[in-house]
Amino acid sequence: MSSHEKAVPMGGKLLDWPMKGLLVLFAISALVVIYRFAVGLGPVSNMTDGYTWGIWEPVNVVVFTGVGAGAYGVALLCYLLNKGQYHSLVRISVLVGAIAYTLGATSIVVALGRPWNSFWLPYAPYWNLSSNLLEVALCVLSYVMVLWLEVLPAVIDGAAGSERPGFRALATRWGPRLQKAMPYLIALAIVLPTMHQSSLGGLMLIAGPKIHPLWHGALLPTLFLVSCLSMGYGAVVALTTVLRVTWRAKADLPLLAGLSKVNAVLLVLYLVLRLGEVVVTGKLRYLGVNFATLLFLFELGLFAAPAIMLFSGSVVANRGRLYLAALLALAAGAVYRIDVYLTMYRPAGWSDGVAVPAHWNYFPSLGETLVTVGAISFGLAVFIGISRLFPVVVREDAATPSRT
Repeated sequence: MSSHEKAVPMGGKLLDWPMKGLLVLFAISALVVIYRFAVGLGPVSNMTDGYTWGIWEPVNVVVFTGVGAGAYGVALLCYLLNKGQYHSLVRISVLVGAIAYTLGATSIVVALGRPWNSFWLPYAPYWNLSSNLLEVALCVLSYVMVLWLEVLPAVIDGAAGSERPGFRALATRWGPRLQKAMPYLIALAIVLPTMHQSSLGGLMLIAGPKIHPLWHGALLPTLFLVSCLSMGYGAVVALTTVLRVTWRAKADLPLLAGLSKVNAVLLVLYLVLRLGEVVVTGKLRYLGVNFATLLFLFELGLFAAPAIMLFSGSVVANRGRLYLAALLALAAGAVYRIDVYLTMYRPAGWSDGVAVPAHWNYFPSLGETLVTVGAISFGLAVFIGISRLFPVVVREDAATPSRT
């Protein structure tokens, strides 16, 4: 980045009223988590033998990691495709990714029936090599560590500019070492999400007839990979737009437009793959006057709307419309992932597109909802706190007129 594009700490009061509100919501959710560890899952959640995961996995893990995939998507553009103009978005996307993936990994521990056994995960002799979740768990945990290591350059830069000699010495000692390690970290940051994002889709292949035929198919790994990139780019554009309004963050409209055009191609690719799989495998017969068809069309509409918008010159030239398209892309990926993991899942399965009656029903409990809301609040608080203390956000040059 050039000197006028250098990230700076946002500064300001750390514990202002919005931050206090976020921390209060997190504190309430923390009390629920403590209660869950004390009495078990039953009194806190509505999970059953039929619905062995509630909203924590589909939302806190599968959707959160989709939002955090902006780090993956921006890394692909900057380092694999050598599009250096997007470098100003790297620190924002990496920090969001680190927070989102950490919250997802933490939610898994909260949802485990015997969470204390998770501490054995690093011990290879105890690995269950026949588990389809093993690869996902190892990749996600490894990627969490890689993401936080990628956040360290902002911390090192902050220490280098500190008035305390000890912090400056720390930056002088570890800055060059971290710089040498970055190419290897970036390589891992591209390989690991490619593996586990596709595996999140591949995991549901084993559910077989328990997922409605319109959502179950051989392309699940590919669709999850494409949708995560679309969600990630949408998250980066949406967040950067908000930061421009709140913190005067640098958000060049041509830059965000270019990122959104890449997203438009991904959205179209998703639609072609999704519809192509349904047609080629003869699943059109499941369409009719029913809830599955309505949800299927709604989902496709969510993907199609931002795709159409982002191919329009009037949309990519307008910040407000670009922001709306980014939010729609985020919502589309989130709805698709929740549908696969929860909405269109039935414990007794589907027979010719009709749910087989079962004795299990599920609706999120208050405790589950509070934990999810608290996780989101904590994530926002961490992003605000780190951005205020360390150089993460590139601020608009006061000498340069803001673009509209």
